[in-house]
Amino acid sequence: MSMTINLRPMNKETFNSYYQTSIEDYAEQHVIAGNWKEEDARLLAKNQFEQLLPNGLHTNEHTLFSIHEDEVNIGVLWLHVYTNNGVKQMFIYDIKLDENQRGNGYGTSTMETLEDYAQGEEVKQIQLHVFAHNKRAIALYKKVGYEVSGNYMIKNLS
Repeated sequence: MSMTINLRPMNKETFNSYYQTSIEDYAEQHVIAGNWKEEDARLLAKNQFEQLLPNGLHTNEHTLFSIHEDEVNIGVLWLHVYTNNGVKQMFIYDIKLDENQRGNGYGTSTMETLEDYAQGEEVKQIQLHVFAHNKRAIALYKKVGYEVSGNYMIKNLS
């Protein structure tokens, strides 16, 4: 199956929808991971998003893309490109394919397209965070060459 993945700058309408949905999703992931209490999660997630994207789509050093396969929008990608100790780096804050597009190879193709984009931007290292319970994403990242650089561990006491 031949597919062409393109990263297109996210428009305001898509951003507004993405922003609200992602706050809910991010809060839920922290609850599942055991990091936050459900009653606090939405406010904590909203606060983090406001800190990270104070100017929305126009936040310095952050780029938000719509992921397209041919002309169909199949997901979103949020990147932070910055320089650390003289090395240009990229952090993937979010990569999300639409639910009905998962399992079709688009994740792998998107990561390959992202890598091409990063090289064009002269980025030397790409980083990301993935929740330990997201086994599908972990498998994808390992498949395309990402390595674990650290782990948070918790032990719940009764």
